[in-house]
Amino acid sequence: MDLSAKRAVILAEDQYQDLELWYPLLRLHGAGIDVQVVGTGSASTYRGKHGYPVDVDVTADEVQAKEVDAVIVPGGYAPDRLRRYPAVLKLVKEAFEAGRIVAAICHAGWVLISAGIVKGRTLTSFSAIKDDLVNAGATWVDREVVQDANLITARNPLDLPAFTDAVIAALGGIEASGLERVTEDTNALEALRMAIRAEEAAKRFYAMAEQRTSDPEAKHIFRRLSEDEERHRAFVQDEYNRLTMQPEWDRYSIWREVL
Repeated sequence: MDLSAKRAVILAEDQYQDLELWYPLLRLHGAGIDVQVVGTGSASTYRGKHGYPVDVDVTADEVQAKEVDAVIVPGGYAPDRLRRYPAVLKLVKEAFEAGRIVAAICHAGWVLISAGIVKGRTLTSFSAIKDDLVNAGATWVDREVVQDANLITARNPLDLPAFTDAVIAALGGIEASGLERVTEDTNALEALRMAIRAEEAAKRFYAMAEQRTSDPEAKHIFRRLSEDEERHRAFVQDEYNRLTMQPEWDRYSIWREVL
């Protein structure tokens, strides 16, 4: 699908997590999306935690939420700076309320809290700010990527592929699961990661279908399907977590034997 008409912005301030800004920026550019770096107005160039510079295209007070399709907030120490600027919070809040995609990774949940958009939402983040999000009224879960309506969140740089896939999929691009790419050469960890995303996408579809239908029997069926997908996702997530902690676990030796 042609995504050239889509516009996304990535927020920046000093001490951003380098990968969490540049990975989505380059991936979205590669998908044909018009992407701009938005600063607070404090500088024209910011440096990441590891010293990598990024130039600002525009400041937050120059961006209208209705003119963008997605707002992406990287983590690092930058979110603690970003949340101090009313124009940044206004952009994030208005984009969310307008149904635009708002995506945040790692410590970027701080910006969501200050923008007042986490209450009643299910999301994830770097574990250190779990209590901050829960105290702000969110339901926190430990998953690679979580999508609640137009809010997409992830935990850390290791989640960037799934996080960015979810953003691109939400903008009408490729499916987030990537299951069509599974081959005999796909390793166990990648296959499980793809399966988790597929289960989450199916659950979202069934939940949406349940809400839209007025037929009681159909509602019941879609609710059961949604619950089944959640059980499957939890099982696969457990296997993924085990393999992450024990990459040489014998249960997955078949992949090593095949390869």
